[in-house]
Amino acid sequence: RVPRSQRGGEIIEPIVSTQWFVKMDGMAERSLDAVRNGDIVILPERFEKVWENWLVNIHDWCISRQLWWGHRIPVWYPENSKKNIYFVAHNMEEARIKASDHGISEQENLIQDEDVLDTWF
Repeated sequence: RVPRSQRGGEIIEPIVSTQWFVKMDGMAERSLDAVRNGDIVILPERFEKVWENWLVNIHDWCISRQLWWGHRIPVWYPENSKKNIYFVAHNMEEARIKASDHGISEQENLIQDEDVLDTWF
């Protein structure tokens, strides 16, 4: 069965690409502990089990989207690195400093990742 676009009926071809993920296990454990020790109170109490089930079975979260609009992923690559090395930074200047600290020449062009952040959270 070939997947088709709901709106126009075009064939949809999946493209495998690199994605960015946030590791969730540390955040999930802190959230579980906050409810267990009373720092956070969930009302009505019957939803504590739902909270626990959600966080105990949590998976790492894909935060990248391949869209033309949105908040760009704050990652820069040296142009010739083939994405083997990258620098997470607030802006190009900070990325340039981090690249320089890792021996990347000032003449090497830095390219910002084209993906945008998933902002549905």
